[in-house]
Amino acid sequence: MEGYNNQEKPRALNPKELLRYAQDTTEAGRYKLASAISGFFDEKDLSRTEQVLAADIVLNLVKQAALDLREALAERLSVQDNVPADVIVHLANDVISVARPVLQHSPVLTDAILIQIIASKNEDYWRSIAERSHLSSVVAYQLVDTGDPATVMNLIDNQRVALPKNCVKKMIRVAMKSEELQAPLLRRPEIDGDMAVDLYMCVSHALRQEITERFHMPPSVIETAMEMLVTELCMEAKGVQQTTLDMMALARRFRERDEISPDLMIKTLRRGQKSFFIALFSEKTGLPPEAVVSLIQKDGGMPFVTACRSIGMMKSEFASIFLLSRGIRTGDKIVDQRELAMALKSYDSMKDFDVKRTLKQWIKNPESVISARSSSAP
Repeated sequence: MEGYNNQEKPRALNPKELLRYAQDTTEAGRYKLASAISGFFDEKDLSRTEQVLAADIVLNLVKQAALDLREALAERLSVQDNVPADVIVHLANDVISVARPVLQHSPVLTDAILIQIIASKNEDYWRSIAERSHLSSVVAYQLVDTGDPATVMNLIDNQRVALPKNCVKKMIRVAMKSEELQAPLLRRPEIDGDMAVDLYMCVSHALRQEITERFHMPPSVIETAMEMLVTELCMEAKGVQQTTLDMMALARRFRERDEISPDLMIKTLRRGQKSFFIALFSEKTGLPPEAVVSLIQKDGGMPFVTACRSIGMMKSEFASIFLLSRGIRTGDKIVDQRELAMALKSYDSMKDFDVKRTLKQWIKNPESVISARSSSAP
């Protein structure tokens, strides 16, 4: 193959000649065919009819060709901008060894095609797309939304593309669950002071030092954040439950960034931050904190089931939150299995229409929830 590449490039061929090349089944013949096909698309004087005919012939050849020919053809066509889209799309959906150079380099692939491939293929294809020298913000968002750390790492390492601020914020969320992404992400030029604060709370001591030095972050900013967190945890440990204005402001920030997820609420409860959980749940549902507490405390938490269903919580997520919120209902962290079984049965029996209607009534008149709090609540 190496020796062949040093030979003079064959002239552009017509469709009949391409078919004759296809009859040569030797390895040298396969690479000769690949070169001939790529040379054909360099021809500038083809009519529209000839272009369509050539595309049909090439597609038929590619579908029948052996793997090594498809790989060689993909490498050659991936850097050309006048190849028919049907040919490139077919190669981009082939096995990854064929698709990779096309996904990484082909200028023929549009955003719509790339998004379709991201939606229908696995992480090998995502990671190749993340290495393209030109990526729109729409495609970058789709890649980050896969949640695949290796795909996000390729995107972080791709210094040829500029990443939108909102896209980088999504990458920070992935980095919070994947430590190997944190240091490279911190060094992206798009990271600003606000994003650095978001990263600060989840990274290692060494990275924290780098953040404070790079962004000249006043120690008071970090100390205030840490002091608030420690104070909150100490109050919770003493049984003092108070959803403060600062907590609500922080929860509102999470909501504005569309980051209030069941996973975040579960982690908050596991850390013992019951008051901050109430703030998050309040922002997610649109109910005031007092109404959220009433829902959790009333009738063994049965109305709370409705509230969880109303925000689209999955059954497994609801079960975790119901168990972890026991301390808000009774102060006792141990949950009776019969209580959980009743809650899950209620979760399954509810109809979406009734759930939405009930939540609307609660939002319209939260006092009806608060005033109906169970007398047994603490």
